[in-house]
Amino acid sequence: MAEQPVDPITFKEAAHILGCTTPTVQRHVIGGRLASGIPGQHRTLSRAEVEKLALKTYRHRRHVNDADSYWVTGKRAADVLGVNVARLNQLVAKGFLPFEVHADGTRMYRREQLAIVANARDARWR
Repeated sequence: MAEQPVDPITFKEAAHILGCTTPTVQRHVIGGRLASGIPGQHRTLSRAEVEKLALKTYRHRRHVNDADSYWVTGKRAADVLGVNVARLNQLVAKGFLPFEVHADGTRMYRREQLAIVANARDARWR
């Protein structure tokens, strides 16, 4: 019996994280690249497992201009924060910004996390 994920997500959410379609997510499940979901809950997957696969398969260059992509890279991450790339790199070096590393070595940031940091900064300045 598969271990139940603590962080279940739908196939639609998985497709967003992977930057693909839900049929492609289904192919990842059938191909064994993603474990099938929670017993008794139709079409759910582990967010952590989906993100792990995204770090191998996500085509970040294809999604550079997507306004709602799950992942962003350098310049776009700086834009979300309202800083320049040099400042982004300083924040990363100080450990203030979480990121993941894609299989090709590119830093990938979760857009939602960046937005939270940006909103917290804005609230602090008010």
